[in-house]
Amino acid sequence: MPTAARRTRAPELFAPLHVVAVDGPLGKVFLESDGALITRVSFDAITGNRSKTPPLLTEAARQVDHYFAGKRRTFELPLQRLGTRFQRLVWAAIDDIPYGRTLTYQAIGERIGGRALGRTVGHACGSNPLPILVPCHRVIASDGLLTGYVGGLWRKKWLLEHEGALPKELFPDPPR
Repeated sequence: MPTAARRTRAPELFAPLHVVAVDGPLGKVFLESDGALITRVSFDAITGNRSKTPPLLTEAARQVDHYFAGKRRTFELPLQRLGTRFQRLVWAAIDDIPYGRTLTYQAIGERIGGRALGRTVGHACGSNPLPILVPCHRVIASDGLLTGYVGGLWRKKWLLEHEGALPKELFPDPPR
């Protein structure tokens, strides 16, 4: 007769996490979760666990949909923030940038200790595993230019226009 230890299935330590895709104006946005925390947001496809979607991911997808529809300005989700101490400081400073506002890489460096160069803050922004939810799109160059974004500059521009941080163009690109 099998023992209780044999009947109990061991947890899969490296099993794929749960993933949902949200269709929106930026294309598909993939949200990943371990069931307790949102672990990653990506503009590139992520494969995930095929089991039932955890309620957290269903809620995250709803909040992202509402954000794209202009019905939400902040996210209320538990986020996994794995990174170096410096990256976590930068991401916390980014979280403090209000909807519809921007801050420069250099200003964030000054806020978190004064010695961080804008370039190092930019690297931390580029390492943000939770774009949109941790709004690194709100960080711009000192001269006001849009620089670097994990989803491409066109997505950064769209997000800032959507939030009202940039005026919408008078003459948008013609439809393709």
